Amino acid sequence: MESTPAHLDCDVLIIGAGSAGLAAYKAASDAGAFCIIVERGPLGTTAQRSGDIPTVLLQEAGNCCRQLSRAGLFGLSLANTAVDNSEVLNSLRQVRARSTTDVLSFIYKIPDTQRIMGTARFLDATRAAVDDDYVISFKTAVIAVGASPLIPFEVGRLGGVLTSKDFFELDRLPRSMAVFGSGMVGLSIGQALAALGVEVTVFGNGQIWQLTDDQVTAAARELLQQSFAFEVSSELTAVEKTPDGCGIYYFDESFHENYLQVERVLCADLVKPNLEKLNLKALDLGLNERGMLTVNERTMQTAQSHIFAAGDAADLGFSTAKARRQGSLAGLNAARFPYLLEEKPRVPLNMLFTSPGLAMVGKSLEQMKERARSGHHFVAAETRLNEGRSRLMHAEGGIVRLYCDEESHRPLGAEICAPGAEHLAHFLALAMEQELTVEELCAFDFYHPSLEEALGQVCQSARKALERTGNTYGRQKDHSAGFL
Repeated sequence: MESTPAHLDCDVLIIGAGSAGLAAYKAASDAGAFCIIVERGPLGTTAQRSGDIPTVLLQEAGNCCRQLSRAGLFGLSLANTAVDNSEVLNSLRQVRARSTTDVLSFIYKIPDTQRIMGTARFLDATRAAVDDDYVISFKTAVIAVGASPLIPFEVGRLGGVLTSKDFFELDRLPRSMAVFGSGMVGLSIGQALAALGVEVTVFGNGQIWQLTDDQVTAAARELLQQSFAFEVSSELTAVEKTPDGCGIYYFDESFHENYLQVERVLCADLVKPNLEKLNLKALDLGLNERGMLTVNERTMQTAQSHIFAAGDAADLGFSTAKARRQGSLAGLNAARFPYLLEEKPRVPLNMLFTSPGLAMVGKSLEQMKERARSGHHFVAAETRLNEGRSRLMHAEGGIVRLYCDEESHRPLGAEICAPGAEHLAHFLALAMEQELTVEELCAFDFYHPSLEEALGQVCQSARKALERTGNTYGRQKDHSAGFL
């Protein structure tokens, strides 16, 4: 005899207990809403299990080895540079466990009646079921289901292929590995493994991360290829199972066929939002061309005004900070609905902690070109990092490219390949948020010798380029933020 599902009522239903979902729960609860949060498991955020935290820990281990290998550049001689990497993953998991404890502690403080384990699906615009156990009636809902890694069929049919989710659970680092994907995960893990003594080859599809500027892409390519085998443009022709792992046949960018034997294969950067089980048809919600929900980023509303979405369900930005911010806004607005807080648009900020670092701030070069087609002209300035702090660090070869509006003289975007790229990017993002002009940035005293000096140099170049256009400038600030 089938049991009848229990009926529950809440103000805000939150589906997903990851970074965005937990932020939504806290914001909605703090605003006075009675919330129920549903998670299909496992508990703990993706960022903690297989995302930002373990990836950066692995990179730090690799950086330690890289610094040892560079000792000779500074006149140092090390008696023994042999490195045993057998405990790297165990050490990483110990640190990760301490970080995860804080998240789990918050989750377990949520009352049992408001924390439900199971798979949610919408029944209609005001009800959702959790497996066959519960039917939950809600006034508003936040979809924060996160995303899962994908393995292409031609590689996955071999079996034993890893995703980032699997990689950090290995007993030991493999002796050799092929990494498919030249995005954030592929480049980060690939470079770290190479520094740790793994014979690694990263395969790309012609693009490096999200870069759109050819000058920055060329610098990144040259510098990254100095530290690991990186096939930027490659075409996979066959993959076969071998007694020792996998054999990979591929064409390189010179159309030469190559064969690579590796112990393990990692598929990185291919992910999809976990939306397939939600029965979005019941809400009359479709997915956009990227397989995500379309949202108003100023309110986090979907096409159904009382349904909100945050994190990977709405934006595969791979940024924990952004997911938390979106979750907080979605949760607050779900609790306040229909009185919404509209957030002022933020300056996009993305970064990659490779060596050298990569960063994108504001608009990309591609976006600036698209904007120029509507008559909004801009200048592109650059500085090469071949002197100052970069030379002292023996880290020459980086580049900063800055894109400035001709009319307002405000920087609107930048693409960066440089040591300390994350610091340069944060500074520029703040300057763009404050709507500073190039002239105002040029007046800033950048300490010498510092990595930030590069920003002073590129702003000077932009100022000179703007002077050649003959355009004067004015500043207009928009502090619009308030309630709908």
